[in-house]
Amino acid sequence: DEPLQMGETCDAIREAARAAGHASREVLEAGSGFDWQQLQAEAAAFSLFAEKKIIDLRIPGGRPGAEGSKALLAYCQDPPPDTLLLLTLPKIDRQQQNSKWFKALDGLGVVIQVWPIDAQRLPGWIEQRLRQAGIQPSRDAVRMLADRVEGNLLAARQEIEKLVLLQGEGPLDAEQLTAAVTDS
Repeated sequence: DEPLQMGETCDAIREAARAAGHASREVLEAGSGFDWQQLQAEAAAFSLFAEKKIIDLRIPGGRPGAEGSKALLAYCQDPPPDTLLLLTLPKIDRQQQNSKWFKALDGLGVVIQVWPIDAQRLPGWIEQRLRQAGIQPSRDAVRMLADRVEGNLLAARQEIEKLVLLQGEGPLDAEQLTAAVTDS
């Protein structure tokens, strides 16, 4: 349910996989009408150069359906060597978490749940991001930015990137923030 955090988490996983030698990546989008045989075919396909690979399987609807459940169970029963399956889907309910396909994947690998940042924690998240960017914000500047982005982490990241470009590194108070973000 939190696109920025999910994207950054997937980026970190793919980066670690590349560092571990997973040089190729195949993206599969399991929307309506998806042929689940593609997962089996991709899992069985070997590179001429015997590269490790990533199968980046995305299920935007969150439910693989009966055919997808069978395909995922089959994958888990005989996972291909040197292949990382990165499965991304929106928040799933308790019923799905108790399904055979989910339990098989959880037993084979790691499940990472990404939770939205609530309003109380947003200022801390923004302050951390600002400091990572080399900006030392005042409390008022952090609160002002948190109010401005209204919980949208993508908007917060964009504002921080813009501040880095306009202000550069160093201290940032509420007045400087107001001047920098007035045009947007």
